[in-house]
Amino acid sequence: METRRAAAVRALLPVIFLGYAVGRVVTTLPALHKPRELADTVAYTRISREPLLSPEFWGSTRPFTFPLLLKTAAQDYQIAAWMQLGISVLAWGLLAWMIARRTRVSWVKPIAFGIILAFSLDRHIAGWDTVMMSESLSVSLLALFVALGLWLCERWRPGRAAAWITVGALLAFTRDTNAWLLLLLVTTLLAALVLRWGQTRLLGLAVPFALISMFSMITANMGARWMFPLGNLIANRVLPDPVALSYFESCEMPVSPALVDLSGGFANSEERAMFEDPELKPFRDWLRATGRACYLRWLLQHPTRSLGDVMSQFDALIGFSEVDAYFARAYDPLMPVIVGRLFYPERNSLLLWIVCLAASAVLLARPDWRSRGESTAFVLLTILVPPHLFLAWHGDAMAPERHALSAGVQLYLAFCWLLILGLDAVAWHGSDGRPQRARGGRRADR
Repeated sequence: METRRAAAVRALLPVIFLGYAVGRVVTTLPALHKPRELADTVAYTRISREPLLSPEFWGSTRPFTFPLLLKTAAQDYQIAAWMQLGISVLAWGLLAWMIARRTRVSWVKPIAFGIILAFSLDRHIAGWDTVMMSESLSVSLLALFVALGLWLCERWRPGRAAAWITVGALLAFTRDTNAWLLLLLVTTLLAALVLRWGQTRLLGLAVPFALISMFSMITANMGARWMFPLGNLIANRVLPDPVALSYFESCEMPVSPALVDLSGGFANSEERAMFEDPELKPFRDWLRATGRACYLRWLLQHPTRSLGDVMSQFDALIGFSEVDAYFARAYDPLMPVIVGRLFYPERNSLLLWIVCLAASAVLLARPDWRSRGESTAFVLLTILVPPHLFLAWHGDAMAPERHALSAGVQLYLAFCWLLILGLDAVAWHGSDGRPQRARGGRRADR
């Protein structure tokens, strides 16, 4: 009986995925004919025209992953949009499959599979495929990164580890924030080693990820990618704040009437005066030489404030209710907005994170759950949400909700996953643990 049920499930999942893929394509088709171009699209396109092995490609004003896609598409935005859609469909399909096969009861598998695919239909995820920016790739690669991490947990193989590291590199070079997130993952891997929750082979992951993060920082310095965002932070948050302004003056920041005129604006205000006005040259020299170190010291010396700013903006950043303003005009989401809020609520996100955090504490306290790959992935997704949000908020003052998109996807994915873990646990114990484990769910977590 159980074998027949497992066979029926294996036959059902491809049918669900086929319907999902067709729905994604049909719904996105009108927008695919006219992808959305935003201000940064010009910079990404310019970088994509540079020779592949040149410093101008690898160390420019934007990370290289999205320019690499544009280069592959020969700067044809329609082809690039099709590629982003295909990557998204495959990435979320693989993640849904990996999560479903980790469940222990046959009838839970199609439910788990459907929940993850339905989650990816929300406009916060699906709406970016026709936008010529890095958000679609960043979110898709995050899903693929989690999926391959689960695959590696099932059975340690050098090829699987190499695939995970490769996707991690592409993720890191999609957005600079992702490189810092990868560095945070390195600290958790090292902590697992110290606590003897993992084997020494975790170093084979921690070291490459650390090197990838370092290389990302090197290329960011080559292209001075941090200068414009830091200019946004100073103009928008430092200049209007007397306390912060006094601190930055103690760091010898040149404060002139021309700089004060930018208070409350951004680095491109007043026709890019921050970077073009001759009167602000002393400020630009200071920004390049000292600005970043001063801003980091400001955050470290005012932890209550720097953390409090993030937590006070938690719901607004995670919810990103104004996301529709970025999409192509012809885009009409397959999942209605009111239904999407069941998977991506846009409110009470701090409460949902606290629930996930409490569940993480329970899982970590139980060795039988702590050793399971899906539990580890859920815990990592949960505990890395606040630092991810911190990086997004303090990384740039312009469009902070857009920069925090991946953190929102990370949190709501974790909550959907918690529901799946709970359903599977109830179903497993309700049947006295008798259902067979799926053949695809072989465990190498121990």
